[in-house]
Amino acid sequence: MTLLFKKFNTCSYPLLLLLFILPSGLFAQTINLKGTVTGSKGQSAAGVTVNVKGTGTNSVTTETGDYSISVPAGATLVFSSTNFETSEQKVGTGTTLNVSLKEKVNTMEDVVVIGYGTKRKRDLTGTVSTLGGEEVVAAKAQSVQETMQGRVAGVDVRRGNGRPGSDMVIEIRGANSIYGGTQPLYVVDGIVMGNINEINPSDIDRIDVLKDASSTAIFGSRGANGVVIVTTKRGVKGPPRISYDAYAGIVNPYNLPPIMDGPKFVNYAREFYNTQALLNGQPTPVADNKIFSATELTNITNGTYPDWIDMIKQNGLQTNHNLSITGGDEKMVYYLSAGYQLYQGALKETDVKRYTLKVGMDITPKKWLKFGGSIISNYSDFTPGSGEVFRSAYRLRPTGSPYNADGSKRFFVYEGESQITNPLFDLENEIRKRQYVKLVPNAYIEVNFLKDLKFRSSFTPDLLFQRTGAYYDMFSKTVAGVGAARGENGAEHWFNYTWDNTLMYNKQVGDHKFDITAGSSINYYQYDYNSISVRGLPFKSLWFNVGSATAVALPNGSVVQPTIAVGSGYSKQTLTGVFARANYGFKNKYLLTFTGRYDGNSFFAPGKQWEVFPSVGVAWIASEENFMQDIKAINLLKLRFAFGQSGNAAASGILYPYITQSLVGQTQYDFNGANANGFAPSRLADKSLSWEKTSEYNAGLELNVLNNRVSFVMDVYSKTVKGSILQSQIPPPNGFPSVITNLGSVKNSGIELGLNTQNIKTSKVTWNTSINFARNKNQIIDLFGDGKNDIGNQKFLGEKTRVIFNYKVLGVWQTAEAVQAAVYGQKPGQWKIEDYNNDKLINNDDRQINGSGIPDWFGGITNNVSFANFDFGITLYTRQGTFQQSTFLAQYMNGDQGRARFNAFDRSYWTPTNASNEWANVAIETDGARRSAGEYLNSSYTKISNMALGYTIPKSILGNAAIKRLRIYVDAYNPFIFTKFVGWDPETADANSFGDADFRMRTFMFGINLSF
Repeated sequence: MTLLFKKFNTCSYPLLLLLFILPSGLFAQTINLKGTVTGSKGQSAAGVTVNVKGTGTNSVTTETGDYSISVPAGATLVFSSTNFETSEQKVGTGTTLNVSLKEKVNTMEDVVVIGYGTKRKRDLTGTVSTLGGEEVVAAKAQSVQETMQGRVAGVDVRRGNGRPGSDMVIEIRGANSIYGGTQPLYVVDGIVMGNINEINPSDIDRIDVLKDASSTAIFGSRGANGVVIVTTKRGVKGPPRISYDAYAGIVNPYNLPPIMDGPKFVNYAREFYNTQALLNGQPTPVADNKIFSATELTNITNGTYPDWIDMIKQNGLQTNHNLSITGGDEKMVYYLSAGYQLYQGALKETDVKRYTLKVGMDITPKKWLKFGGSIISNYSDFTPGSGEVFRSAYRLRPTGSPYNADGSKRFFVYEGESQITNPLFDLENEIRKRQYVKLVPNAYIEVNFLKDLKFRSSFTPDLLFQRTGAYYDMFSKTVAGVGAARGENGAEHWFNYTWDNTLMYNKQVGDHKFDITAGSSINYYQYDYNSISVRGLPFKSLWFNVGSATAVALPNGSVVQPTIAVGSGYSKQTLTGVFARANYGFKNKYLLTFTGRYDGNSFFAPGKQWEVFPSVGVAWIASEENFMQDIKAINLLKLRFAFGQSGNAAASGILYPYITQSLVGQTQYDFNGANANGFAPSRLADKSLSWEKTSEYNAGLELNVLNNRVSFVMDVYSKTVKGSILQSQIPPPNGFPSVITNLGSVKNSGIELGLNTQNIKTSKVTWNTSINFARNKNQIIDLFGDGKNDIGNQKFLGEKTRVIFNYKVLGVWQTAEAVQAAVYGQKPGQWKIEDYNNDKLINNDDRQINGSGIPDWFGGITNNVSFANFDFGITLYTRQGTFQQSTFLAQYMNGDQGRARFNAFDRSYWTPTNASNEWANVAIETDGARRSAGEYLNSSYTKISNMALGYTIPKSILGNAAIKRLRIYVDAYNPFIFTKFVGWDPETADANSFGDADFRMRTFMFGINLSF
């Protein structure tokens, strides 16, 4: 050791001297390097990681592709991104290094996710639309479903109801079933899920919508309504990348239909009663004490009028926080994210809270082996509020008093009212909760047996545990102050799993390219529930403890004994299938696809459980032909045609296990002159019951021009559903009221258009536009096989599956038309109803089809503009040709069957001195059926879905901070709507059902995007 030290000393002096003599520029010189990263077509490459190889030093390119980094001379920079091939560049002595990267073949624009695999978009023979993850996040919608509204052609999206956290109703290419379910199939990372709203939008990498039979046939019996495939984010190779996105905003109710204030209602009620008195030959004027209660008269004298709506509405709060971390190397990549969302409704005591967590890992220990897994979890807490609060606030006259003289709340706000309660009581004395935990763990393995042969096996359980509860105090509308407090508690459990095994073979021999996928899928579904409802809860604080029910003394002195009702249920289903898809391409311009699936469903009887669903698709890429090569303006010209069959076994509310068996139900018999409980047949078995089957033809055109700055897609289609699952009535002598069977047929045909343009593209300014349009004709071809309509359920041959069958209003009878009105037994001021059959009578024979809630056409326009560090985006959506009932008008135009009992819609209605042709005088219109005809309106609308303005802080300002990117923005969600519909919200499905009605809401937000 001593000898070694001496030798080192002997050599060290000359070495040190040499270090001082040599110019410092020959070693460890640091260069402040900058440059721009672009794609192969010259487009800016944002979000590319620039890493000094072998060190932890890195940078990220800006929105314009610019970067700056300090590096040693001679170092190697590694440029990596999810959308581009990784590139290594040697650093010279200069201070500028511009790099052009080659796009990966699996970028969003080139590759789409299809059933059990991916495919280059240009190689598809079917119809698939894609929505990128950044578009999902930018939409700022309440749900993942709603992000597709106005952004995907042919996908009709509308609100299920008005409450926070409610699901959307989605129909792809029309309503495919007469009575059954029309929702598409949702597939998340390969597993079929019933609800994609449980997924955090920030975790979504892309959404692919499969629309025609060539694309959906591989899902067989579940593909008839279209398929929505959601792919969540996975780990990305590179150093750890941390992203934090957050926004907060105000939820504001708007577009409220007008109701009368106190003075207007007083005049309206007086006029109403006096008009009816005149019509009935009674003396006028009617005294105020015949119209108003004592409390109301006092308030009228004092000019004190409560604003019931203002008492129950609020500006809610919406907040979102999302944190994600990703990174890894060639052997292992990981992704971790956590999210929190709070959304308060505009109705007090309504909100939804969501907590999400996603963990994923992919491991590649060998080139031929890859395995991994993920867990998607969600905890949601819903407070839907009381439906009675909303209804009572709108119904109550604005002349009552919410409080007694001593400041205590009044249960009934004026004398004589025994049903409509003070909404402030329900806000305090009614509780409704729904909480659930969703867990979706997944594990997979991929084995490359040969260069061209890969096997993949994936197992994914889908678990959901839900608890519901409700409490109705004695002083709530439900109990109405005459009974004991009531409590409800329930638990539901879903245990589902999917096990998929696929074998994929890819081979290219010269000009011939083969792609074959074959596999099997097992889907198991199990559901059970139990519920308990009690009367006699002693304290509000024990609302969740239904076991605390006891005898309760009521204010009137009576004692109510506790009552208990329990319920439970269990069901399961197994769906098994084998499938295959073969793609063939010749010279990258002639494409052919064969797909087939053989499905079995335990719902059906033996002999009807299995069915084959085939499809075939062809495509011709004409732009690859030699005669097209001189046409430089055309980058892609592709023609497609496909035919296929798919199925549907989701007849809503009808289909369930043991459906093919006969059932008996409880009934009462006369036994020796006394009633006795017994059983009787309730449903006839139909062993031939099977799937609804859809046959579809699709033809498409794809055209890209001007260096792909303009892309156009057109699809025309026709699909027919046969064997619709419906409940058919049976003549009484058979002993059964009905049988569930395959009858009926529905046809949908239409056109879809999509246009994307790069209007401006410079180093400083970009402007992109996306337009989509869809028009669909929906009609019933057959019902029960006898050529007859189902008038009772408003189903008509040749018409849409959902129609409004009622009188047609032409206007209001005017004074000058008194003689003509008298022919029909009517008077000026009443609705003018069309005499449909010209028999000079107005009766049921004059009812006709006035319209439908199914739109004639719909579409959207999105514009995105960037200038320097600013960005602006706006999305407009329109839904036209719909006609629906307004529950608002049913309640507040007709005044509770002509009694002026409720507050009234504030409108300019007909009087002898006000010749309105828009609104009848309901005091004169005494016929209920005619009066209700005015409740049906055009419900078409156009809205601005989203507007956002953002600014990315320049790197020069951030300096050497750890922050790689910082963007701040303001956003307005659903800020404006344009419609003639009079009601709470034309978007709410099922004609604004009162139990689910709510204010229309818009949200104004401020947010930040951070990357480290």
